[in-house]
Amino acid sequence: MKFGFLIILAVVVVLIAALLPILLKLIGAGKPAAAANLPYRKKDYLLTAAERSFYEVLCSVLDGQLLVFAKVRLADLVYMPKGTANRQTHFNRIQSKHVDFVLCTRDKLSPVLVIELDDATHEEESRRDRDSFVDAALTAAGLPILHIPAQRSYIPATLAVAIQQKLQ
Repeated sequence: MKFGFLIILAVVVVLIAALLPILLKLIGAGKPAAAANLPYRKKDYLLTAAERSFYEVLCSVLDGQLLVFAKVRLADLVYMPKGTANRQTHFNRIQSKHVDFVLCTRDKLSPVLVIELDDATHEEESRRDRDSFVDAALTAAGLPILHIPAQRSYIPATLAVAIQQKLQ
């Protein structure tokens, strides 16, 4: 009798082990219930080919003296002091805007320069309005901005001079 029980138990364990992955997949195990219903997917890359090309040249020009961050939210670069009139309205204007690149000090990660890579979309009126606002907000905050026209290639020495001029 003991031997028969052990055989039945072994068969049940084998069946459970074989069916467990299927059951977990069916009930969505490993994912929070809410995540299973969301449509989000990971992007294949953070930067476009043009941005990536510029990023590589930018990093080589800086030679590790400053750190480069890409696609930074404007609201993470500037703030409004407490007591600012219409604070929420001002925040709403910056919360969804991003800049292409931010150069920061290595020691404190303090932003010292914003770089916008201007492609053909920056010629559109709505984009020009957006760029004017971002430029004004950064200027008001004391953070310089450098606009670089998007190109097939960049001359590192020319880029280095433009950066140095903005940092002085």
